[in-house]
Amino acid sequence: MEEKGDKDFDKLYKLRPLITHLSEKFLSVLRLSKHQAVDESMVKFKGRSSLKQYMPKKPIKRGYKIWMRCNENGFASQFQIYTGKPSDVEKNLGERVVRDLTQPIYGKNHILYIDNFFPVI
Repeated sequence: MEEKGDKDFDKLYKLRPLITHLSEKFLSVLRLSKHQAVDESMVKFKGRSSLKQYMPKKPIKRGYKIWMRCNENGFASQFQIYTGKPSDVEKNLGERVVRDLTQPIYGKNHILYIDNFFPVI
């Protein structure tokens, strides 16, 4: 296991088995629809955490940011919990998120909806 100061340290290492299990279950029960959307979601949280984000212009100002890919019914088929920026500058965050979340459906003729945060790929 990596130490806290390491570059590859996972802030969610205690929850990683649960997150992995949920991700697999979401994908296994999903009936893929043609229309998919990638966007961010905030889970309200007022306690202390290094994962908490503050976004003053959003309805939920403080909480955990989760990137999600959902189908047209709103069912979350895939998600990533944002753990903050890494020690080195990450360029093209939006592009990486879209590529990670759409990798299972790439080339399968789906229509993807994204907002202006994400670049046109």
